[in-house]
This record gives sequence, C-alpha cells and structure tokens, in this order.
Amino acid sequence: MGRPQKPIVTDNRALRGLAQWLRDQRRRAGLSYRDLAFRAGVHATTLQRTASASSVPTLSAVRAYARACDASPEDAKLLWKRARYEATRSARGGRASPAPSPGLVRDFADLSAGLRELYEKAGSPSLRTMEERGGEYGALPRSTAHRIVNRQAMPHNPAQFQAFLRACEVPDADRRAWEDAWSRAWRHHKQGETTDSLYTVHDNPRASDGYLTNLVPLTLSDAVTPVGLPRRVRQNSLYGVRAAAWDEAVEVRFAPPRTRNGPRLGQPAPSLPGARNAG
Repeated sequence: MGRPQKPIVTDNRALRGLAQWLRDQRRRAGLSYRDLAFRAGVHATTLQRTASASSVPTLSAVRAYARACDASPEDAKLLWKRARYEATRSARGGRASPAPSPGLVRDFADLSAGLRELYEKAGSPSLRTMEERGGEYGALPRSTAHRIVNRQAMPHNPAQFQAFLRACEVPDADRRAWEDAWSRAWRHHKQGETTDSLYTVHDNPRASDGYLTNLVPLTLSDAVTPVGLPRRVRQNSLYGVRAAAWDEAVEVRFAPPRTRNGPRLGQPAPSLPGARNAG
C-alpha cells in the first residue's frame, strides 16, 4: 500500500468527505497508488493530490479514481459537486443569502437567485459544458448561459429555461417545480407587480457608444423594459436602442451587466411601441 497519506486538513467539510471517501475506496480495493494509476490511466501524483483535500480536484480525476477502485463514479460526482459548491460559496465569503426553494419563488429576483444556486450546486460547469448539456444547437448559447448565471438575464422562453435545467443536471422529478416557478415569475412581471430598476440617464456623449454612464440606481430588479426614450432613437444590435442624441434625461428600466464605465447594453431588443428610427 506504500507510505501512509497525510491527514486531511481543510475547512471545507464536503471536500473532507470527498477525500475520505476516495481513500476508503482505495483501501477497500487494496490498491497502491502505482496500481491505481495503471488502472485509471492517470499519473499517481495526480491521484494522490485528488485525495489530499488540498483543493477541490477536477471532476475527471475524481471519476477516474473511483472507476479504478470499482466504486460508483456517480457517487463520486455527487460528493465532488458538494465540495465544489461549498468552495464556491466560501470564495464569496459566505455572505450570499440562501436562494428560495422553487415553491417560494415569486419574482425575477427570486428566480435569478435560484438559477444561480442551481448552477453552483451543479459544480459551476464551464460555459462550453452548459451549452453541450443544453441540447440541440442554439438551445442554450454560451453567452446566454453566462448572463443567466451572472444574474444579468433570464431565460426568455420555456425551451431555453428547460435547456438551462438540463445544463445544471436538475433531476426530472424536480423540473416541474422549477418550471412552475419560472411561469410564476414571468406572470408576476407581466402583471406589472415587479419593482424595476430605475436609472436616470443624463446627457453623455458616450451613450452613443452603447454605454449608459452617470447612472443613478434607485432600486434593483431584473426588468428589461425601457419606459422612457430620448427624442431621437435608433435601433442597434446591442440592446435595440442607442441614443443618436440625448436631449433630455431619460428613465430606463433594465438590469444590464456592470462594466468599468457603467452597464453595457447587451440584451435582445424588446418591442418598443412608438419608437421611431433616427434617420
């Protein structure tokens, strides 16, 4: 069996559980790390590090370790997700409030927090992985997945929402509750009961470059409906509106991603009744 491994030392309880489970599987299989490396096709040093709990290992290394021990890769994956989730929350300082369960979701703010937590509990997969899990081509583009998990946008139709649930590997038994939550949040929004983000947009020459600066946030939400327009507006691919000239202060309701110079307009254009294209 070789020399004994170092004691497990980590504040991440889920990671400690994962490392202990891996060590127990190797001990049960009666394998040295040299034998384990041969069976897993992974270098022995990598496998030792995987069970060291010095940091959250890669999922591929954890699954390879489990398979080489004839243990369940799915059990290993579940333990890995928990360790990854706890590490993600710890990296944020553990200050985030718990997201509501799907049955308690009322509006976009609740739903956005819930989707972020689903993503983190899935192990915070890469955007490429999210896109692949989403289904057919275009069901969940990487750019869309990025905005959803960073709470900058909402899935815009049931198909895209279902693709997001698949990407986060939400069990089939739980999906109906989340679909009902999505419907409730959109119904709440369409009834005009949400509290929107109000931003006052002052005259600024950079507005025509697709940025809104000198913004005064009043409240926070996820609405994406402009409620005021400048006198001269033209359509563009960034959001659907870009000021040709800002003749007066304008109130806009939206929840865009933050940037160094202010929120950048990057969401699909909603219907803008009464807006005229600037010539």
